[in-house]
Amino acid sequence: MKQRSLRLFKKKRGIPLNPEQWIGVSLTIGLFFIGYMEHSFGNDFNGWGTNFAIVWFIYIIGLMVVNFFRYESEFGEYTGELIFWNDRVQIDQESYSLSEIKILDFVQIEDIRGRFMNSIVEFTPHLSNGLDNLLVVKLKSGEELRCVFQQTETERLKHFKEVLVHYHRTGIITWLQLLDLLDITDYEKIQVFKKEVCHD
Repeated sequence: MKQRSLRLFKKKRGIPLNPEQWIGVSLTIGLFFIGYMEHSFGNDFNGWGTNFAIVWFIYIIGLMVVNFFRYESEFGEYTGELIFWNDRVQIDQESYSLSEIKILDFVQIEDIRGRFMNSIVEFTPHLSNGLDNLLVVKLKSGEELRCVFQQTETERLKHFKEVLVHYHRTGIITWLQLLDLLDITDYEKIQVFKKEVCHD
């Protein structure tokens, strides 16, 4: 059985703003500051407020357009691989035999690199980096390991059928989660797949 792997990622804490977003934030603060000074204290900037507003408007519109074609920032670092072996699961350099694992709980699996995100914040890039995926490995010892991992169109869980079916048979992946991981939703396909799993 071929081992399959996904890249592990450790997210940084904080607000993931790229340089272009910081410029947008700075321009917005500057615009509000000029407006506040003009209206509250009667300062006269000799038309600079209007010019600044025009620059702000052009920049923000340009940023919003460009963000439709840009990927999210990778706010953190790649820390190794999550490898699914026939007899163990490897998290970076640490390996856990299937007999040590109580359950593999794939909490989030929908994020794929390149997918369009309809973000509420229009100043952020709209293409996903595929890093909003989470696996919780629950060990029989009571320990829980949290793994953030990346999925791409070519390297994603739905393509790992053989090893995931094997894990289901050993009892560390539930039937409903297996269907979810392999993206099998049609009733007829579920029945065919059920026979396949039971009779192989």
